[in-house]
Amino acid sequence: MKSKNFKILALNQLSGHWGAVIAALIVPALAVAALSFVTNLPLQIYNMFAAGPYFFGDVNAGYVSVATAREFLLSIPAFLGEIAVFVISAALLYGISRYLLRFVRGAQPVIGEIFGGFTGGAEKFGRAVLLRLLISIFTALWSLLFVIPGIIAAYRYSMAFYILADNDNISALDALNAGKEMMRGHKWQLFKLHLSFIGWIILCCLTCGIGFIFLSPYINTAQANFYEYLRGIRSAGAEYASPQQTF
Repeated sequence: MKSKNFKILALNQLSGHWGAVIAALIVPALAVAALSFVTNLPLQIYNMFAAGPYFFGDVNAGYVSVATAREFLLSIPAFLGEIAVFVISAALLYGISRYLLRFVRGAQPVIGEIFGGFTGGAEKFGRAVLLRLLISIFTALWSLLFVIPGIIAAYRYSMAFYILADNDNISALDALNAGKEMMRGHKWQLFKLHLSFIGWIILCCLTCGIGFIFLSPYINTAQANFYEYLRGIRSAGAEYASPQQTF
């Protein structure tokens, strides 16, 4: 199946539903951005004014050490905020994946579906956070070798959240392995799908990013259809990877 087929299918599905899908994607994005902004605000405000009495003061008078201590204390909420953003983003990724799968399957998901990672209980929340942590760790480890292995790793695990959202009883580790197995031999195909949007991405950059409000639903819907395509291949023969499979 060619990239244009996924894109045509996505456009057909989005027809008459752009507003709903845009809202489902922009609400969590704004929530995460707001949390990151608030937790980093004290440190940003401090950095705006610290250049005066601290960094141009007399080192022997202790101004630099005071500045360092204050900066460290103010960095604590920023650090905790980044952890909170990571955890909340994981739960939102789970919810968005569920929303998109229901959408491309012809259902009428409500926007509350995106909060399924929070409302589904501690188990679902924990599995979503663990899955994102595992993906981040293994992608980072591959990135240590070079940029390209890191990109390949990102594509290797790109279907993991769909699998987690699609199977209530699968563990985070099994979802990771299943995603790797599902993408075996299909990473280049997904890369070409993403690459086919490069013209739209450039145009969105020229609009100061406003165009991404419309491009994001387009790309995400096309990718959800890509998962459905791979799921059909798996259902015809291949199964989920075993938990013992190596990374």
